[in-house]
Amino acid sequence: MLNNPVRITIVLALLVLGLGGYILFVDIPQTREFTKQETQERQLIPFDDRDITAITWATATETIQLERDKHFRWTITKPIRFPADNQEVRRILRALTIGKIKQTIQDGPTTLDKYGLAPPYLTLTLTTATTAHELALGDRGPFAPSLYVQTKADDQVVLTTLDVTTFAQKTLPDFRLKDLLFFERERVQEVHIQHADSNMVIARAAGVHSLSPNWMFTSPMKAPADKITVGTLLMDLSGLRATGFVDEETEKERILGQPSRTHVGVTLLEGPRTHYVSLYQFEDKEKAYAITSRKGPLYEILPNILKPITRGTFYFQDKRLFGMEINDIVILEVTTPEDHYVLVKQHDDWIIENNPKTTLNQKSINLFVSRVVDLPTEITHPEGSTASIQTGLDSPTVTIQGRNRQGQERGQLRLGKREKGLVFAKGAGHKGLYQVRSTILDQIPTQTMLTQ
Repeated sequence: MLNNPVRITIVLALLVLGLGGYILFVDIPQTREFTKQETQERQLIPFDDRDITAITWATATETIQLERDKHFRWTITKPIRFPADNQEVRRILRALTIGKIKQTIQDGPTTLDKYGLAPPYLTLTLTTATTAHELALGDRGPFAPSLYVQTKADDQVVLTTLDVTTFAQKTLPDFRLKDLLFFERERVQEVHIQHADSNMVIARAAGVHSLSPNWMFTSPMKAPADKITVGTLLMDLSGLRATGFVDEETEKERILGQPSRTHVGVTLLEGPRTHYVSLYQFEDKEKAYAITSRKGPLYEILPNILKPITRGTFYFQDKRLFGMEINDIVILEVTTPEDHYVLVKQHDDWIIENNPKTTLNQKSINLFVSRVVDLPTEITHPEGSTASIQTGLDSPTVTIQGRNRQGQERGQLRLGKREKGLVFAKGAGHKGLYQVRSTILDQIPTQTMLTQ
């Protein structure tokens, strides 16, 4: 009877139907529920970090309260009120957002000490408009990155993908905004530098031949300023950040009451806005301080910002000696002991005055002219200090003169005696005697070389 094919077929059909029913009505729903549960568990915080309006950061030694406004700017409200470092807060929120739960620890709630949660080294409370979500952070997990966390809402201990370095050893100074000045470099119109008994004022002037601005001294003299040097100063000031904070008034008074080695005040005029910072350095050359307002903290800063600011007017001057911009030159006259020629610009090309049909190497000439125009001074010699020095400028080695479209001589460079990699020079750009790099002597082409 058991070998009856019909009965065997019926039995197999019933088995198939039973297995199919189990898969359809039991296994698949359980798998879906398990998958759903796993998907839910993979997300550490059950909301978007942009919904978080407040953070409480509590350790055994301090509690820090942070709140954000509708523009997503964070402020420390406890233990002091101070702007928060938005980048630091965003880094923490980002880590929480991408943090995943890898495993739920079944005996976790009853063995908190086993996972560094009795007590935790950090408790985070994330507040939204509708709820408060509390997380306790414990020990590092068995793989990197991993961290044990207790979720207080459901009293579970979970192993997460959080990195301990994102959360460990952060204190109030880590959350404080460390930038001292907030301005747009392109909008600064004047820079005032008060140092010792001097007061430098450098004002922005519109670029004549380009969109890049020029800078001019208006005090203590009227002269071009080095736009690269001024631009670098503005970049350094915009990046000035605190390395520490002094809040107690008595401590601030004690520090500022010391005899100062250096004290510099910098004022930036940015349209209707004025920015001020006062910089100090005392006997310790490794430390410097800054203050931006009487009610604000005394900031500890790196001392390297002081060196360029205290180097005086010469450091900020346009050190180019020739005295003309390249686009203003129409006639360039070059005289050496062996050669003499006059270059004339016509329709953006150079020609030789006494032989206009000669084909010249325009690229080489433009390179030479730019080297003459941009030649900076390296050493300045105060008046009277070179009375006994043979400069060679009574009979110059090279004389280069530049004229504008009106035929007026506006640029001049005279080069004398070569000495230790430098050559004595005078120019229309600055009064007095200077030394420039002697390589310029080897970069002056002969008339024959202009055609090559």
